[in-house]
Amino acid sequence: MWMLCSPPPGSTRAPHLPSFITSTGSRKFFNKSRKPEAAGDATNCLKCPVEADCEYSAKNIYLEKQLRHGNTGWPVKIVNPQIEDIYNTSGLKPATEKLLENLSEDYTADTPVAEVEKRPWFGRCVWESDNDVCDDQCVTITWDDDPTPDENGKSSLKGRGAKTAQFHMVAFTEKICERRGRIYGTKGEIEYDSSTIKVHNFKTGETKVYNPKQTGGGHGGGDEGLAKQFVQAVDAVNNQGMSVAEAQRTYLGCDLDEAFLSHAVVFAAEDARKQRKVVDWKQWWADQVEPHLHQR
Repeated sequence: MWMLCSPPPGSTRAPHLPSFITSTGSRKFFNKSRKPEAAGDATNCLKCPVEADCEYSAKNIYLEKQLRHGNTGWPVKIVNPQIEDIYNTSGLKPATEKLLENLSEDYTADTPVAEVEKRPWFGRCVWESDNDVCDDQCVTITWDDDPTPDENGKSSLKGRGAKTAQFHMVAFTEKICERRGRIYGTKGEIEYDSSTIKVHNFKTGETKVYNPKQTGGGHGGGDEGLAKQFVQAVDAVNNQGMSVAEAQRTYLGCDLDEAFLSHAVVFAAEDARKQRKVVDWKQWWADQVEPHLHQR
């Protein structure tokens, strides 16, 4: 939303807000009705008769694809943060035993529902999960022409022309937890993924390829980047006399209003999906956000 709504740095123009939002999606595949018949009543991968042949085996995902290759970070450390230390101090075998111990944790038909729901079960059968996150979802955001006065008082569409953004999140992909996208402009297009950015110029026919430095870590290096920029912003305010607003813009690249807007759009899209309707952004904001802005 920051990329599509916000004016250029230093501009006093208002953000170009969306007009309509629609969304469709559901949990299409990871439902109990899709569970392989041969799996029977198993609720845990390590007790399942078809575990060895299941592409969603927790043992395969966490052990065979990750820990056996030396990865003790995400997603292994989410199962048990101690595994990293065990691996570094005692080796693969003890780390494997600890991982399998965690993955084998299970429940029975006699386990209270509240007990089952209050904790994660990393070895749980994916078709038995109570996860309600969509495994396939599309969101379409539409902007109308929204001219505003320029510095000379004339009506201008600069940066505020009609446009459409489509977001597709799908579980069934080679690029798990990675992003791919394409931006179609009037002078060219940009194609990107988690490692490469391609910029094509319609006029010249040339394509330039950029390979940003890969820092690794959570969210493709985003976690480290945010922490680093935040510390620099705090230092600029405390030790360099910079204002908070200036530090936010200089080191973080956005402000609280822009971050808030991005989150609000997600809730609007979820309303559109659940209610199967087209959300009018201005009306939704007036109904769902405005009444709460001045509450303490």
